[in-house]
Amino acid sequence: MEALIYLVPNVLRVYAIYILIGVFLQKKDISNWIYFFAFAAFYAINSILYLWLNIIIVNVASNIIPIFLITFFYNSKFWKKIFATFIIYAATMFWEIVAVLTIANFVEKEGTVFISEFVEPILLFVTSLLLRSFIKQRFQVPSTIKAIYYFVLVFIPAGSIVIGCLVINFESGNIIKPLVIAIILLLLNFFVFYLFDQIIISYKNQHELDMQRKQNEILKLQEQYSRQYVKNADLQYDSIRKIRHDMKDQLSVVYAMLAEERIDDAMDYISRNADIISSHYSIVNTNSIIVNAIINSKFTVAETVGINVQCSTVRQFSGVDEMDLCHLLSNVLDNAIAACMNIPEDKKRFISLDIGCENGIYRFITKNSINGSVLKNNRQLLTSKSDKKHHGFGVKIIREIAEKYNGRCDFFEEENVFCCLVTLRSM
Repeated sequence: MEALIYLVPNVLRVYAIYILIGVFLQKKDISNWIYFFAFAAFYAINSILYLWLNIIIVNVASNIIPIFLITFFYNSKFWKKIFATFIIYAATMFWEIVAVLTIANFVEKEGTVFISEFVEPILLFVTSLLLRSFIKQRFQVPSTIKAIYYFVLVFIPAGSIVIGCLVINFESGNIIKPLVIAIILLLLNFFVFYLFDQIIISYKNQHELDMQRKQNEILKLQEQYSRQYVKNADLQYDSIRKIRHDMKDQLSVVYAMLAEERIDDAMDYISRNADIISSHYSIVNTNSIIVNAIINSKFTVAETVGINVQCSTVRQFSGVDEMDLCHLLSNVLDNAIAACMNIPEDKKRFISLDIGCENGIYRFITKNSINGSVLKNNRQLLTSKSDKKHHGFGVKIIREIAEKYNGRCDFFEEENVFCCLVTLRSM
């Protein structure tokens, strides 16, 4: 019976040591079965020597030596392996002393050793989970379950210890029933935290898949807008060639008029044909292909439908994700174009975009003409389209991006001009 009292909780104790070693040291790229057999051997050696000899110096050696040997399955410097070995053993000794001294105040003397054998590995196990959560960066509890995780981390072990103390007091004459209850409580602790581990690992894997999917979307988007950028550049190049060709012919005409001293005719001819040059729209040229492609493509569409456009922007967009830039500029300019389309063609229609950066804070100011107040009757800027299931997300996306970068998003109006101001703090 005494052997069973030691063997069962010692499984949890060895598993807690496995977690603690992983907190301080990094695993080598070897099979998990090797680690399993190494810790199984540690458990067997430690248990046999304790039950067979139960000599203090042997018990100390049966813990320190196997732990130190196991550290050679991990990547780390020699001094760090020694440090990890002794700090882990110190933790086991600390909780063993705490368990014995604490339990002695609640139960009779003959039950102290019995219940402390179960309490010590539980406390060590909880310590290993806390250290892994707070110290090891590769293991992080998701914020969505962090509160309940830490509640369970405290409540279940504490509740198990209290129940164990009560059982020992009520069943001091019968050791079988308390032993069964203690084993059940021990297994309950183990499987509850194992379940939490699996939930967190599953969350982490899903998060990595989402990040990979996002990266794939960014690459696909970059490819799409790169093609659009090249297409726009080709159109601009063709436009420039046409202008150069037309200018050559027209300069010949002007030269002939000036040669004949027809100065007034030459000046009139120049003024009538100057729109050939002014009609050419300069390409926005930043260090971001995404920004170039979006602004150029949206402004090309705007000019096609008779909307005057103007843009001033910085060249560098460091600290801002290109996917976020894509969503922000696309939605802001789409909204501006849609608003201008509601204005009759004989009225002034324009869009201006000003992007600046100061002290790591980007300011995106978009202004567009409007046909009457928008905010007066629609302060939430809800979509006016009938298919609300697939529309109306633009403003929400803009606000979410501003919030993500600890910035702000403001919409206001001034003299038939709708203004959108978005600030982003570079990350």
